[in-house]
Amino acid sequence: MHEDFKKMEEIMAKGNDEEFESFISTHQDLLKKDPVLFISNHVSYYASSERVDKVLEVINYYKNAPYISMTVEDLLNELKTEVEKLAKPSKSVTKESVVKDLLSKNEEKISYAINVLSNSNIRSYQKEIQEFLLQDIPYKYKTLILFILIEQKYEKEVKVLKNGLVYTLSPTLLELPFETYEYQEEKRMIEEENIDPQVKKTAIEILNICQIKEFPDSYVSMDSLDLMKDIFIHLANTYLLNETSLDVVSSKHQISKEKCQEIVNELAKIVSE
Repeated sequence: MHEDFKKMEEIMAKGNDEEFESFISTHQDLLKKDPVLFISNHVSYYASSERVDKVLEVINYYKNAPYISMTVEDLLNELKTEVEKLAKPSKSVTKESVVKDLLSKNEEKISYAINVLSNSNIRSYQKEIQEFLLQDIPYKYKTLILFILIEQKYEKEVKVLKNGLVYTLSPTLLELPFETYEYQEEKRMIEEENIDPQVKKTAIEILNICQIKEFPDSYVSMDSLDLMKDIFIHLANTYLLNETSLDVVSSKHQISKEKCQEIVNELAKIVSE
């Protein structure tokens, strides 16, 4: 085996994405020397951690390359078929299969595992739940696990990785996001506005998304209900391509337009993630 391919396998074993991707970009000559081995290694690196979206991205990249031979094309088609099988959740429901899906970093499998856990005794998965909450995955899935912990009155503290920081939370001290008094008041205020029903519906959808994705934090508090109501409505009008301006919000609440725009941008980012 070529020395560079041995080096490639050593880097793969380390599991450092930055180092591996740097090697790929600086050793494209290996692709010409042995395209099957090079591409197989490239795909295997991400497949080993079941990052299906990344695997499919790599496969599609090579499929669209102008110099790919029929042999390589056949390999890519076989790899894509296998990866699509990998993406499907386990059919048999055992504790081992649920844990495997939960920790897979594959979003379809994670969703399936969470659905199973919602109807299971969460205390039987304490260690795995804690490991999951510290993984670098979309936070929305961790939120769903937190909901289950709250609903089942889980007594122990858990550590949660959110936006690069680790928080310690006590589920028994938390309220579900749609049950807080502040949320219910905010929703009521939006519903009572004399505005287009579609704008009202969209504003509440934005409120709900933010409540879930930011949990246990919230943009809704008793001293900012009226301001946030107007900002949620403004953002709803923006999404619906209706004419709207932050000047009215800024003037009404006596805060700068820049500050209003900052809040709007933060909410829009949360919704889009």
